[in-house]
Amino acid sequence: MEATVDPKAMRERLLRERADLEGTVTRIRERLAVPQRDSGGDIALADQHPADAASETEARELDLARLTMFEGKIELIDDALGRLDRGEYGRCVICGTAIPDERLELVPETPYCVEDAEREQQSSTR
Repeated sequence: MEATVDPKAMRERLLRERADLEGTVTRIRERLAVPQRDSGGDIALADQHPADAASETEARELDLARLTMFEGKIELIDDALGRLDRGEYGRCVICGTAIPDERLELVPETPYCVEDAEREQQSSTR
């Protein structure tokens, strides 16, 4: 089954999503650029209750995890845009079969058919 998604519409969708993610990444980087000891306003980290300091540390760790996740998704989007440019979008990069339109609608940046996505997921969790 050949993918029948509109390449122009998919490119626009991927570019919109990329722009949204870039904005989020920029905001996270701005938050992380403020040293933790300075982010409490007038109260120095040493003056904070340990629970407040722990909450601040947890928030920074979550920001770091989100940053990594969003940067990874931007990379997937860039790869998908490259496949669109080369006329390879909608084909699995491993086996070459057409990726179903339903999957592309749900996960437009995916490089894999369902079967290869499952294999990749299993191999990355080992």
